[in-house]
Amino acid sequence: MDVVFERGPELDVPHWIEKLETEEFEQFLAGCMPAQAEGADMEDVEALKAQVKKLNARAMEMKMALHDLSEELPAGLEKVMDVARETQEAFQNLDAARKKLAAATA
Repeated sequence: MDVVFERGPELDVPHWIEKLETEEFEQFLAGCMPAQAEGADMEDVEALKAQVKKLNARAMEMKMALHDLSEELPAGLEKVMDVARETQEAFQNLDAARKKLAAATA
């Protein structure tokens, strides 16, 4: 799957997130995941995949917000720590969900 991410005025964050929400990307993710364990409930695994997808989108959104804020410095300096903290929390939540999904599919 060849997806090129560019940053420019014609490509905003929600637009490239939509590229990640395609059937082709779902198939790519399915190919990366190990085979289902016998005891794993398929609905729970699907729910975990959906949660990981949402948390990934949130983490990328926060990453871009932090990046955009850094480009505007020193304006907005008072917001940097709050946005950085939210970004860190988003990535921690994503990491925890990915570990939970890996455990469920192992």
